[in-house]
Amino acid sequence: MAIIQITLSDEEKQQADQLFKQLGMTTSDAIKIFLSQSIQNQGLPFIPHVKDDPRNRKAVYPVIGKDGQLIIPDDTLKELKDWVENG
Repeated sequence: MAIIQITLSDEEKQQADQLFKQLGMTTSDAIKIFLSQSIQNQGLPFIPHVKDDPRNRKAVYPVIGKDGQLIIPDDTLKELKDWVENG
């Protein structure tokens, strides 16, 4: 059996323990579920995102090319690019 160690603040540990206790499990159980789901999905079992906060928003300035095509900067968020390109 393998052992995995992580480092987090005392406050994070306490909050996690409290949350998972309310869900009827330990933090260790929750981590095992996370790993199991990651393996089953062959990726993260959720979509990572940054909390919607105005300080995290980046202005996007599309440009119209000479041929009239909309040019979206490469560093634009993938989801926004997909929405603009595909509706």
